[in-house]
Amino acid sequence: MSETEAPVRRKTADPKSLNGWISRLGDSGMPVFAHTAGDISRVSDSKDSSAAELARVVLQDAAMTAKLLRVANSPVFNPVGKSISTVSRAVVVLGFQEVRSICLSIAVVESMLKGKQKQHVVEEMARAFHAAVQARAFARKRKDSSPEEVFIATLLYRLGDMAFWAFSGEVGEVLDHELKQNSGEDAEKVQKKVLGFPLRELTLGLSREWKLGSLLEASLEGKSDRNPRAGNVDLGYQLAVAAEKGWKDPGVTQLVERIAENLYLPVEEVRSLVQENAREAAETAAFYGADRASRLIPLAEGEKAATSDTGIDSEIVEFLEPDPGLQLKILRELSSLMENQPDFNMVLEMVLEGMYRGIGMDRTLFALRTPDQRFVAGRYALGVENERLRRQFQVETIAGKPNLFAHVVEHQTSVWMDGEGGAGLENLLTDDVRAITLGADFFATPIEIHNKVIGIFYADRQPSGRPLDEESFSSFRHFAQQGNQALALLSSGGK
Repeated sequence: MSETEAPVRRKTADPKSLNGWISRLGDSGMPVFAHTAGDISRVSDSKDSSAAELARVVLQDAAMTAKLLRVANSPVFNPVGKSISTVSRAVVVLGFQEVRSICLSIAVVESMLKGKQKQHVVEEMARAFHAAVQARAFARKRKDSSPEEVFIATLLYRLGDMAFWAFSGEVGEVLDHELKQNSGEDAEKVQKKVLGFPLRELTLGLSREWKLGSLLEASLEGKSDRNPRAGNVDLGYQLAVAAEKGWKDPGVTQLVERIAENLYLPVEEVRSLVQENAREAAETAAFYGADRASRLIPLAEGEKAATSDTGIDSEIVEFLEPDPGLQLKILRELSSLMENQPDFNMVLEMVLEGMYRGIGMDRTLFALRTPDQRFVAGRYALGVENERLRRQFQVETIAGKPNLFAHVVEHQTSVWMDGEGGAGLENLLTDDVRAITLGADFFATPIEIHNKVIGIFYADRQPSGRPLDEESFSSFRHFAQQGNQALALLSSGGK
């Protein structure tokens, strides 16, 4: 073996310990899921979190945004067919916990589909969706305060199993062989013999490392007897596994009777409930893009597995193209949002989302004036390197320090700054302005309430180098005008 071959082998070899697997999955197997889960958990755990903050996390990922809206408009989540075109609107219509649940589910499916797609992965995913829908239904019957949290805990209950089978190499083949050779033996014992640990411990380790929630940990630690919510998770999984032998299997009958006793419901009602849940689980898996898994979920006799012609696309265009139809939808949703008296930030974020996704800009931002009126400072940005843009956007707007953004504030005017200097304002492109724009053409317009400027909207296509045009500038100003009108209405108490 040559010296140059050794590092490659070490890099691709399967880990030898539980901690090694946790590191491997976080670093190279499922880093996107780990990052998404961490961001969403931070928003969920914060006492100061809001619907707008969750929308903000989702919108940083164009692929996640597209998939969330695809799922949110599916018959499973939107049976009345009311169009949802923005993430902000999705959070308002579906609720904070529902959107959180959808996003984590998308992250799970997306991560697993990037793995080796062994049959084990598909089987585990089918079982996970089936168990999660069942557990959520039980939680709702028990008037649980957050049935979506139960759904997520159940969906991730065997995350370690799914992740192992998706990203294992030779050791996965060894374990697969041993499980088939010892089919009558307890699976966890076989896993421990081959790996040195059962896959349940891998799920628990990932849950702690990625902060997936206390309910999942309680369920994995076997606390279902003391925790009714963990009991829902356990029952959901037991039923999903038992149903794989058929709905008429004696094991299913016993479980249905036990569930009926726990829910204080008639056995026949529960039997109908769990079979309806199975159909919903198959439809849900299909709309998440897990069609193969959806077909493995056992349905009642005579029912067919659900499939989705609107399955999630695996390829998302990095830079968004202008979409006049989407612009119109978002403007309508902005008007509709006003009926519910949204908060100030929600309006600004929906306008920014319209500029970003509808007009097809690479980067958009709103900056607000500081209380002392001395600066405009970046508050929220979308697109490529959005956080860098937000942090760097801090420009003085006081007399004696002229610059392009101070000009927008002082003269309450919209500006399209192009490479030729735009409107004869090239002398206002100071060093601090150039540091923000990176030499790109850009749009800027004031955010106003009752003729008083409170900030600036900014947008460019610097990362892609695509040109700006008159139609995009017109749409940019139109979104700003609609936003300003909405803010004026809010400040007047909706009158």
